[in-house]
Amino acid sequence: MAALLHAYFLHTRAYRETSLLLEVFSAEAGRFSGSWRGGRRNKAGVPQLFQALLLEATGAGELKGVQRVEAAGPALMLAGTSLFSGFYLNELLIRLLPRDEPQHELFVAYADTLGRLGEGGPPEPLLRAFEARLLETLGYGLDYGHDSDRGEDVSPGSHYAFYPDRGFARTIAVAGSYPGAVLLALAAGDFTDAGAAAAAKRIHRLALARLLGSKPLKSRELFLAAQDLK
Repeated sequence: MAALLHAYFLHTRAYRETSLLLEVFSAEAGRFSGSWRGGRRNKAGVPQLFQALLLEATGAGELKGVQRVEAAGPALMLAGTSLFSGFYLNELLIRLLPRDEPQHELFVAYADTLGRLGEGGPPEPLLRAFEARLLETLGYGLDYGHDSDRGEDVSPGSHYAFYPDRGFARTIAVAGSYPGAVLLALAAGDFTDAGAAAAAKRIHRLALARLLGSKPLKSRELFLAAQDLK
């Protein structure tokens, strides 16, 4: 009998009459696609997105067989901006994480971020911190405290431009540059200050863009569409 995996569903869709096709993120096996035969007839109900699960997955191909799905906690009732934030996290993981590579620390960060969103925590600093962890996991971590051109530490009194291919470089104080003091706050992992969070949002968007390619994020489009309806 295969060991149970600690997991979350990132995406589900109906397949045939009673089955589900799944995108799964697990602590032990990383991200993988699966088919849950008869999953829509599950007596306990189909587990929701943002719900901690225990499940069994077998097979070595691109589509694993999923069974024995059990809730490991209540489904988080995300709403409003927190809900769109959860969709955004899931889409990033589906688009960027390689398959079948365990990412235990990122899994813990994902679960913690969801929990904080469920508690009503401000989404912006939570999203920025998760993006930073994701970039680091993918091998594109940002060294906020280092001037890549000069090979020296960032100075709090200077301004810096960000280049996705090489990092931060000192520049004059112009639109689009970042104060060194803000970068040092980000280097310390502080995404709570409004100015630092706004800077991190712009920086991370540039860093993620070269990994995501030209295809837009559906979660971002959904959020903007919802804002237009208000």
